Amino acid sequence: MAITGNKGEWSEIYALFRLLGEGKVHAGDADLNKLNLYYPILNIIREESKKYEYKPNKEQNIVVIDEEGKEYARISMDKFMEESKKLLDSIKGAGSQRAFEVPDVECFMSQIGCTKIKAPSQDKADIHIVIHDLRTNMTPLLGFSIKSQLGSASTLLNPGMPTNITYKVVGGNMTDQEIEEINGIEDHLPRMQAMLDKGYKLKYFEIAHQTFKNNLLFLDMCMPELVARCLVLGSMPGLGTSTKEIVEAIAQENPFGYTGNNITGFYEHKIKVLLLDTALGMTSAKEWNGHYDANGGYLVVKSDGDIVCYHFYNKNDVEDYLYNNTRFDRASRSRYDFGSLYRGEDGGVYMKLNLQIRFKK
Repeated sequence: MAITGNKGEWSEIYALFRLLGEGKVHAGDADLNKLNLYYPILNIIREESKKYEYKPNKEQNIVVIDEEGKEYARISMDKFMEESKKLLDSIKGAGSQRAFEVPDVECFMSQIGCTKIKAPSQDKADIHIVIHDLRTNMTPLLGFSIKSQLGSASTLLNPGMPTNITYKVVGGNMTDQEIEEINGIEDHLPRMQAMLDKGYKLKYFEIAHQTFKNNLLFLDMCMPELVARCLVLGSMPGLGTSTKEIVEAIAQENPFGYTGNNITGFYEHKIKVLLLDTALGMTSAKEWNGHYDANGGYLVVKSDGDIVCYHFYNKNDVEDYLYNNTRFDRASRSRYDFGSLYRGEDGGVYMKLNLQIRFKK
């Protein structure tokens, strides 16, 4: 049966081929530029129905070892680079196809014991690599999450009913007729603008899903309200949705009354904690214990095919990358029951907004 996948899924196979072809991966800066710092790859472990290890040797070959410890194949690193270039061309040439086959690459996959486009995983790690950290001389086995610029922008925090945040309308007593008029506006931003034009604002009320609220409190006692304020700014006209832009706007308001010298840094640090923990394990519906699944960090497949690494040992680099390359997205209002005004049991008027954080590309 032919293997089909979208651009993001095929990017995982591309990353496997490219990393084995180069035998190393370069660190990246906050703007996705390659740094001189790199990590030699000692082993890549991929587990499907069977477990295979891919080990570069001194003869510039990749030795494939099966789960019984026997040699399954021995293929030159140049061949992996050749196959990665073919796959990259196929991904770029797929256009708007949501799922597609790459028969030539599938043939090579079978030669190296790779039968599925995406290795099954219960955590956020897409690939497990033993790297050699030349600065510490350590050789840890690390799980990395793979993000690709070859397809549509991927999400960092997935939307869902648990990520709805409830706000109370303040600034006056909204009538039932006003509620009906504003709700009658189909598009989100014009609806928000109509509410602002009438002098109303949204004030954080609660996060109804207790697990998500607890997870945010686990990170910081200020986090629920801070995230709620960021979401409002990203949902209103007049300001962009980039994380950096929204946090800078929050810092100007300084809602928590921070009196230190670096007010922007205060809010930036808190949001970076949210981004990092979300990137490496935290979800909205499962209780968060602070244990990172993708304990290595991030691998990013760039639009030109280069791969850069954000190693968790360089925590500041990972945080800067996430901070500079994410945005507060506006999810589909039809799916998660948000964006409409309603009257609560206390007679007040409320609205739910839905939190979704997505990579810019």
